[in-house]
Amino acid sequence: MRSMQVMMAAALGLGLAACAQAPKADIDAAKQALDGAQQAQASDYASEAWTAAKDADAKLQTELEVQSKKWTPLRSYEQTKQLAQVAKSEADRATKEATAGKEKAKGDAGDLIAQAKSAYQNAQTALTTAPHGKGTEADLASLKSDTAGIDGQIQDAQRAYDAGDFLGAKTKAQAAVDAANKITSEIEEAKTRRRAA
Repeated sequence: MRSMQVMMAAALGLGLAACAQAPKADIDAAKQALDGAQQAQASDYASEAWTAAKDADAKLQTELEVQSKKWTPLRSYEQTKQLAQVAKSEADRATKEATAGKEKAKGDAGDLIAQAKSAYQNAQTALTTAPHGKGTEADLASLKSDTAGIDGQIQDAQRAYDAGDFLGAKTKAQAAVDAANKITSEIEEAKTRRRAA
């Protein structure tokens, strides 16, 4: 009888120990998904989804820590398993959104570089029709210098684009567009003032 009780206690102990195993496969899958999202540059191209994935991973890590501090037979990893699955799901979503976001940024950057080149040409053309005469030499020299600088901005944008930095390329190309449009506008205003004089 006593040996039967010992056997039952041992079986119960083994059963509890089996239940107290962390769901390694789920945890590893969540970590792998998070690494994938990081490689997809989710922090840049899908910041909200990336934040959600990081938050889900933080909850998973907290739960793992809570369970690790418990006495082994009292550990329960059911919630850990669920949190790991949520973390994986959020990381997968971040990867998907980052891939789409990067593709969109690539298209937007390409469009902006084309716009910058066109605006640069417009500024150069406007320079040839800028009013000349007394008191305009300094202004013209400044405008010519500013226009020449736009070509460098466009080249910087193209280099960023070629390197896969589509957000950087967008920023640089937009700056070139704004600078070129400003020059064209200033020349048109000068021509209007000259006609009104």
